[in-house]
Amino acid sequence: MKATCTYENLKSALHATEFATSKSATLSILNNILIETDGGQLCFSATNLEIGIVKRIQAKIDAPGKIVVSASLLGNFLTALRGTDHIIMSVEGRILTLQSGAHKARVNGYDVDDFPIIPQSSAQNMVELLLPQLKESIAKVLHFTSKTETRIELTGVFMSFGADEICSAATDSFRLGEVRIPAHELVTDMQKYQSVTENNQNIILPQQLCAYIHKLSDEHGTIQCSIEENHLFFVCGDLSITARLIDGSYPDYRQIIPKSALTDIVITKDALMEAMKVTTVFTGRESGEIHLDIDENTLKITTRQQEVGENTTELSVKVKGEPQGIVLNPRFVIDGIGRIDEEEVSVMINSNSSPVMFRGYKNGEIVERYTYIVMPVKSA
Repeated sequence: MKATCTYENLKSALHATEFATSKSATLSILNNILIETDGGQLCFSATNLEIGIVKRIQAKIDAPGKIVVSASLLGNFLTALRGTDHIIMSVEGRILTLQSGAHKARVNGYDVDDFPIIPQSSAQNMVELLLPQLKESIAKVLHFTSKTETRIELTGVFMSFGADEICSAATDSFRLGEVRIPAHELVTDMQKYQSVTENNQNIILPQQLCAYIHKLSDEHGTIQCSIEENHLFFVCGDLSITARLIDGSYPDYRQIIPKSALTDIVITKDALMEAMKVTTVFTGRESGEIHLDIDENTLKITTRQQEVGENTTELSVKVKGEPQGIVLNPRFVIDGIGRIDEEEVSVMINSNSSPVMFRGYKNGEIVERYTYIVMPVKSA
């Protein structure tokens, strides 16, 4: 192989693919990337067997070929270079030679046959999605996925593709976030989308895939998507992403979303966020308990820690329904309401042991696009 490409293109290809490399000690081949020629392009591939990424860049190809090399070593070499425009790459056997100006490096490679095959889409049922909206729907709930693998299905983001609505949800059993978007706001061709999703397909996206999608630049505008044999395929310009979907049955979380409430509070988002942040001074950043007491048009927030001290905040709110008292984790409240776009927040409470629901509130109505549920703390 012999090829010439720009420094920026080579660096962007490495940056796009090294995300999928693995740190596995038993399968060291997964720590590397495959570089191969494909017509007038260089193709870079990486996989950890759960997610695979392929990036193509333009290059001047003088001789075809391929090689597998260390992603970290190549990345460190490129980072150390300064003021270079083009890089010449050549392969002899298992040796990759990189030449740029005064610099010439020889990198030991690995057997190409040992590199795993990354599944490819048949491209027959690709649906075009608007990338900014897709990123938003995933980003709003990704933080609520479970960080333990006791229940593997809870480690991913659940997506439901209905005829007229697309839902994203995530829960760790302590809190739940859901985003509901009209399909026409996310899909560019509704007729094709509805022909592909006749069976109201549900999938569970792994965290790593969601994190990678969130990193994609909005300048792409759209992204092609298809689901085939428990794999999800994305194509975004010269970037292809393949991910193994999480195999499992997601819990029917909608049964815990309250249909009504004994007490409904409306409060400005900024006031509630400030009050929650003040409480974390006394409860700690990651845990703790706060007592919320609602009476008439007042929300009283109290926290007390024997070693530190105590704090009380009283806020004027709009209240409908009965007086209530409940204990919550302030960090969970901050995480949820921070993702509400509206300036006011609706807080719906049924009892001190029932889920509390947070939604945006605008022009006298509850906004159901984003829903956040948090379970009360079992207070002694």
